[in-house]
Amino acid sequence: MLRVELGRSKSTSDLYRAKEWSPIWIHEKIRFDYKAFCTMCLMLEIIDHMSTDDDLHDDLTSSEDSMIGLFRVLSNGLVHLEARVSAKSFDRYSELIIYLGKLLIEQGVFPERSTCVFCDQELKNASLIYLVTDHGGFGCSECVGHLEDALLSSAQEGRELWEILGVVANEKYQNLVELKLEHTEITKTLLSYFFYQFHMEPKQLKGLSSVI
Repeated sequence: MLRVELGRSKSTSDLYRAKEWSPIWIHEKIRFDYKAFCTMCLMLEIIDHMSTDDDLHDDLTSSEDSMIGLFRVLSNGLVHLEARVSAKSFDRYSELIIYLGKLLIEQGVFPERSTCVFCDQELKNASLIYLVTDHGGFGCSECVGHLEDALLSSAQEGRELWEILGVVANEKYQNLVELKLEHTEITKTLLSYFFYQFHMEPKQLKGLSSVI
């Protein structure tokens, strides 16, 4: 990340040049870990698909202002990734779940996890929990047991993801360490939810196959 001071090449030109620049933050360890580097590239690719084009000639608009939140999640994610690699406790599934969870919170589409999306039963008391992607949250077994839906998680994945997302939602990024995952498949489950919410397809992310 760089701090850059811009200046026009000519008074009549639309071209900007960097007058002065200084590094704010540089990753030192990620570049020595192939999987960590691939994870970083995927994080950048996801933000690229979610961001709008910027215009240096315009004043800050509401749409540009909304990009500040995306930048905050991205910058926190990269710093966290570097810290995990430095501590020799990097796990790509953990990093991706935290990153996607924080993006979902920022964009206001975090899965509903307090009550069942169908019957409003408190999920902390439910024996089995499922993520119901097209309903934007988790459902109890009594409500989703009859459903045969490709957008429905398995019970094991649903319960673990429900617990993991609770940790992601209630802890600041810098306070999170690597998540202890019993089923790495929950990463794909959360990705499916993410793609559904933002009308994306896995094939749009070229770096996905290098991480998952």
